[in-house]
Amino acid sequence: MMEKFKPKANKRTLFFIAGAVWAIAGLNILKIAEEEFAVMSSLKEVAIILGLIGFTIFFSKVFYKMFNKHSKRIVNMENEEPCLFAFFDKKGYMIMVFMMTMGISLRAFNLISGVPLVVIYLAIGLSLLVSAASFLLAGINYEKTVEKHLVA
Repeated sequence: MMEKFKPKANKRTLFFIAGAVWAIAGLNILKIAEEEFAVMSSLKEVAIILGLIGFTIFFSKVFYKMFNKHSKRIVNMENEEPCLFAFFDKKGYMIMVFMMTMGISLRAFNLISGVPLVVIYLAIGLSLLVSAASFLLAGINYEKTVEKHLVA
């Protein structure tokens, strides 16, 4: 009975939803980094360089792997019209909640500010945006995505 009311989407749409969710999160985080950057009086170049290094490491070691894992999972779902929220698995949602909680806590309790905050938020925000672009491209090139990730 409840299955009838579950919001559904095709697999290709899940890639677009994931891309939109990650883009919104990335833009919000980059906005916070930009606000903090604007009030910094020094070390702006250092913050940018370290943020870009952090992005390179964080994206390649964490977000790219998550993108591939979720892409493979979506492509190989048995149901052709899974739940609209199935773009992440339970672990993915738990990671998202943890990261949001950590980010909010860092700012709410003034645990870090200035260069460290800009570096962390720049690294994570850019990683989210590039991941969002990866999901969107996977949705646009869905047939190639299926060929790459389909397990026979």
